[in-house]
Amino acid sequence: DMASVVLKVLGLTLGLFFIFVGTIKLTPSINGDIYTEMRKTFIRNTKVFPLVKQTGWKPNPHTYRKTVGSGEVICGAFLAFLPGPAKEAANICLLIITLNDIYAHFALDEGLDKMSPAIVFSLLLTCRLIIYLQSLAAEPTSVFQKSQLEASTASIVERVDDKKEQ
Repeated sequence: DMASVVLKVLGLTLGLFFIFVGTIKLTPSINGDIYTEMRKTFIRNTKVFPLVKQTGWKPNPHTYRKTVGSGEVICGAFLAFLPGPAKEAANICLLIITLNDIYAHFALDEGLDKMSPAIVFSLLLTCRLIIYLQSLAAEPTSVFQKSQLEASTASIVERVDDKKEQ
């Protein structure tokens, strides 16, 4: 079915993307310049960490970066390769990470050009989640419903066959 193909493709591509981006946050081995820029970004982002005004607590920038990077790698792997509820939990975690990124860019007044990648990926994750929820709603949820569905399909086929014979 088309929804499952879309879910698989989105899950795989988004998962691989987040594995890549998370790895960039964790190690300079892929690209040293981007890694250095990520370190600077998280030093800025801690200043606008959500709930900092209410709690007065700010995370250590390096711990914050490593936590987000690890979360992206782990959730990206779950989204790309695991079936079932773990995949949906990973989707929600990655959505929270991207929304937090949008918030940080907004709070630092960095403009739409810095914010746009996070907006695009949060929209893709949201679309994937919506498609998943729609596919759940379309599936019969019990054996009784499945047998009812099969019986109604059979009666429609019989009526079509009867019309053909007339």
